[in-house]
Amino acid sequence: MNRFWQPLSGWLGHAAPFQFTPDYQPAAGITRYICGTPAILALAALECGVDTVLAAEPLGGMAALRQKSVALTECFIELAEARCAELGVRLASPREAAQRGSQVCLSLAAPLHEAGYVVIQALIARGVIGDFRAGDPARLDEVPHILRFGFTPLYLGFADVWDAVEHLRQVLASSEWKEARFNQKASVT
Repeated sequence: MNRFWQPLSGWLGHAAPFQFTPDYQPAAGITRYICGTPAILALAALECGVDTVLAAEPLGGMAALRQKSVALTECFIELAEARCAELGVRLASPREAAQRGSQVCLSLAAPLHEAGYVVIQALIARGVIGDFRAGDPARLDEVPHILRFGFTPLYLGFADVWDAVEHLRQVLASSEWKEARFNQKASVT
């Protein structure tokens, strides 16, 4: 099966879709023949999301959503720096809201700078959903591993931000991330 080439290669058929390498390496087995991203039928649920955004129009629409998004990300940054800096947490996103969108990226300083993946796994086990992006292993001080958190203003609130930072603090302070159950690599964060 691996000797055939799929002429319509796609992101989901990549061997490591989250590596974001410039070259395409097909996945092993039948997975290499997935040629698109989401299936059209799966996108039918998108209509519900659009309806939700449209329902926000009477409350200020996209401008109000963006305002809350900025407030959530700024709150997360302030809390992470105040409560987790001594544990090695560093801001990797631009501080300027217009340059970072609705997400915040953090990195971990040495000696924890290689623990990003397992820290995210420990947070996911606690119900805090983030994801991990690998940096350059040879230059982690310049191109660090990234812990990425998204803030969707339609259903996240400031209590969620507080809780996420508190879980991050606890995971790092207790070294919970060192548990074997978090040290098993999956294909997706």
